[in-house]
Amino acid sequence: MVGSKYLINATNLHVGGGVQVATSLIGELSRFDVLPDNLFIWVSSAVDHNLRELGYNIDRFENYQTVNSYGLKFIFSKMHKKMNDFDKVFTVFGPLYTFNKNFFSIVGFAQPWIIYPDNDVLPLLSVKQKVYLKLKFFFQKFFFKLSNFIFVELEHVATELEKQNIIKSENIQVVRNCISSIYLEQNCWMKLSFDINSDNLKIGFLGRNYTHKNTGILPFVKTILYDKYGINVDFFVTFTNDEWDLCTENFKNNMTNVGSLSVAQCPSFYEEMDAIIFPSLLECFSATPLESMVMGKPLFASDRVFNRDICSSYSFYFDPLSPESAASVIAKYFSDDSFRESISLSEAKEYALSFSNAHERARQYLNCLLEPI
Repeated sequence: MVGSKYLINATNLHVGGGVQVATSLIGELSRFDVLPDNLFIWVSSAVDHNLRELGYNIDRFENYQTVNSYGLKFIFSKMHKKMNDFDKVFTVFGPLYTFNKNFFSIVGFAQPWIIYPDNDVLPLLSVKQKVYLKLKFFFQKFFFKLSNFIFVELEHVATELEKQNIIKSENIQVVRNCISSIYLEQNCWMKLSFDINSDNLKIGFLGRNYTHKNTGILPFVKTILYDKYGINVDFFVTFTNDEWDLCTENFKNNMTNVGSLSVAQCPSFYEEMDAIIFPSLLECFSATPLESMVMGKPLFASDRVFNRDICSSYSFYFDPLSPESAASVIAKYFSDDSFRESISLSEAKEYALSFSNAHERARQYLNCLLEPI
């Protein structure tokens, strides 16, 4: 539309996979041959840091701004008023906390608690945590309902959003998540700031220490592998300092924390590992399984629908509520040649590469944003 203004909003993304997706999206857009003059980019400091660290040409964007927003506080910020200057706004991951908007709001959805409120994580929480999360996701669901259009990363998410009357099916589009193009550009990889020295098998978990990630089973898996199967395994995690400080002493004694990683450091982490474990209980989507495949690493993943939708037959699955199940699968992989060879790592890599790609994802997002209302 002539005279219209379009905004890509990534100001609310500060940690985790959301930062990686926003970095990949905006980085890919910077490589497009032609970009509209009326496209504006707002990013958080974390996204801006990753874009610069990866060497993307931010100068391609005539209207680029680094600004941070935090939850409901956004409603009372200057950005909230300024956003009404735009005709369409795409918030990479919502919800977008706004009232009385004059623009067409597109948001990305990646909040499994809203579509799967009765889940395996609930029994792990205290009454106080349950009450807090119920209130939190009540408000998030309310603001998601104010969206005009929602992007999701897998089909099962679209189905559940419609079932819960959050948005009509005609206002949902599935745009599959994918690995960042950095995994194909080795010259952009950065070394870890932590030296990994171990003669034992090394199994890594890459992600934040949210409760639903189910990392609490890892020390028990380690103990069972040694006591029952005689296998020495060192587990490596990528927690922030604050997350690590909150871990139990038993966890700290059995795990090694390499610290939070930038997007450019993630491939180097995978390179160091003999295998990757992903014990999550609840997701809309995670790129970790695809990343591990592309890096040629065997993947041990929780036997849940979201993982099977992502990994198909290219993961070794286990019951995430049973450390014994996880240890059994891991032990069998490293001791049974026929079991290990039942999944070809090269075929898994090809599968992951064909799942989706960053350039096509960016194109679909931009086309939807620029479509006339």
